[in-house]
Amino acid sequence: MDKALRLLIVDDSRDDAELMLHTLNQNGYETKCQVVDTLEAMRAALETEEWDIIFSDHAMPHFSAPEALAVAKELHPELPFIILSGEIDLNLAVSLMKGGAQDYIQKREMARIVPAIERELREVEACRQRRRMETALLASEIRYRRLFETAKDGILILDADTGKITDANPSLMEMLGCSSDELIGKKLWKTDIFADTFASKRAFNELEKKGYIRYDDMSLKTREGQQIDVEFISNVYPVDDMKVIQCNMRNITDRKRAEGQVKILDTYLEARAAELEAANSQLEAFNYTVSHDLRAPLTNINGYCQLLMELCRNILEPKYMGYLQEINNGVLRMNRLIDSLLNLSLVSRAELHREKVNLSQTAKAVAAELKLMEPQRKVTFKIADDVMVYGDVSLLQVVMENLFGNAWKYTSKRDLAHIEFGVTDHGGKRACYVRDNGAGFDMTNAEKLFNVFQRLDDTGEFEGFGIGLATVKRIIQSHGGWIIGEGEAGKGATFYFTLDDQLQYESINTERKGEVIMAQT
Repeated sequence: MDKALRLLIVDDSRDDAELMLHTLNQNGYETKCQVVDTLEAMRAALETEEWDIIFSDHAMPHFSAPEALAVAKELHPELPFIILSGEIDLNLAVSLMKGGAQDYIQKREMARIVPAIERELREVEACRQRRRMETALLASEIRYRRLFETAKDGILILDADTGKITDANPSLMEMLGCSSDELIGKKLWKTDIFADTFASKRAFNELEKKGYIRYDDMSLKTREGQQIDVEFISNVYPVDDMKVIQCNMRNITDRKRAEGQVKILDTYLEARAAELEAANSQLEAFNYTVSHDLRAPLTNINGYCQLLMELCRNILEPKYMGYLQEINNGVLRMNRLIDSLLNLSLVSRAELHREKVNLSQTAKAVAAELKLMEPQRKVTFKIADDVMVYGDVSLLQVVMENLFGNAWKYTSKRDLAHIEFGVTDHGGKRACYVRDNGAGFDMTNAEKLFNVFQRLDDTGEFEGFGIGLATVKRIIQSHGGWIIGEGEAGKGATFYFTLDDQLQYESINTERKGEVIMAQT
């Protein structure tokens, strides 16, 4: 393949120019050429075209080699300029080459043209490569300097042979509260920045041997005498014909302080865990006492009451028999209260075993049990089909028993009671609900709903201890959810609840009627 060559010839002899082009073509060059013989023509050619090399005759009627050289150096100083002349004074030729010409060839020595061109093109390419390398090196140095100046870690640069500091970045100056003049030129271990000077000298010696050291925790001193903790990393690497040491220091004072606080917190939490374990042990002992020791006298009272009512049925007046019955009822009520408290305690400490639960089936089973207890009541249940959730099946059974039990209790004064279970949107979230048309409650007292022993019905019209909803709330919270109650006195109540963010519902179209069961007509 021919080698392309863009050639500008300054000569008034077309024959000489043709001879030179012929010589180049014979040597494999495909030339693009322009011949000029005036200053104006040469300037125009240099300003409008790109050239690889310039050949110029020494003397022409209207132009000369010195003038051509001056124009070339003015417009394109990097272009090779070769004098090609018939006869020329040697001193003038030397003067032109000192002025920037690359070579002098006599026209009778055309064989020298090709080697001269190849030499000059190689030199041009070498110069270009050097400039590219210099540009890349400069860019690299600028990038390094920018990183050095903006790095958040403190950085020191040392001469590896002498240990003297040659540079320090702004972050280190800020960290130590000093200026670069206070460090540069000093040996590392002669500065006042190390809390342990002997250790710094030992570290430098170790670095000289290994080429790399790292300390996860090293103490430095600021100009004001305060101690700071740093992570210290240093390594040795060559730069040109010398070795340098770079030391990176990251301030870990705040991190160590935080770690210390975490350790204190861990110690506190361990102590609290031990206290909670002890409290749980005491609670278990208390539960045992309640379930066994406290029930024993209640059982005796109940037994004696039953015996007295049986033996004295025909002796005592009805008024006194009524007293015995009240005592017996009080014992039964106390037993139910003990059961409720034990259930609340067990729920609070129960470990969750999550699985997929069909809450609709649970609701239907609870509804059936309630109906069996009081078959004479007229109650309609509306339960949505296949409401699927993830949770502890036993604890969710307790939730449905309490919510349905509350609805059953507070609708007892209705001629036709209605209890409903389903899923709906509430506050932008999908929530289950249990709704009834019972006694309801005043929303101004709603904050009492889920507190132990707090009842909205103070008249005694409805039985209860105020523990059921507190139990429900603890179960719901243990699942990561929430529960709220909404109601209106005399118009019923609705309780909404969710379990957690991973709660999944299936068949949650609230428009479908679901299954209506237990309708007493």
